[in-house]
Amino acid sequence: MYHMFKYSLCIAFFSLFFFVLPVDAKLLPRYTNTTRGGSTPSSAVVVSPKLRGDRRALNIYFGNLSKAKGISYILTYQGSGSDQGAMGSVDSSGGNTSNRELLFGTCSSGVCTYHSNIVNAKLEVTIELTSGKKILRRYRINV
Repeated sequence: MYHMFKYSLCIAFFSLFFFVLPVDAKLLPRYTNTTRGGSTPSSAVVVSPKLRGDRRALNIYFGNLSKAKGISYILTYQGSGSDQGAMGSVDSSGGNTSNRELLFGTCSSGVCTYHSNIVNAKLEVTIELTSGKKILRRYRINV
């Protein structure tokens, strides 16, 4: 009788592992970042920095400027053995989009001299919205 009880206990134990009731899996919503790559919210000012094909300049696209009162930018980097940089602003009253090309070098009388060995390139864009709120966006640029 003891062997019969032991046998039925083993069958019950193994049946727990092999006959598991199905569980309903729930798919949770995923976080989506709409400010990078996808569509941007209509209230966001778009800032899109990209290196020029020859990697000697940074092209910056500014979009949805109707939401901004003003935009300023500063590009800093180390090149040719010293600290370098460029700065400027975007007038939001001139249209809804604007582009800037910032050279990693200097130009004078139509002749450009480019800096070499560029490291630690950073772009900081300060956006003042029409609501008065200020937003600072920082980008690290790998040249």
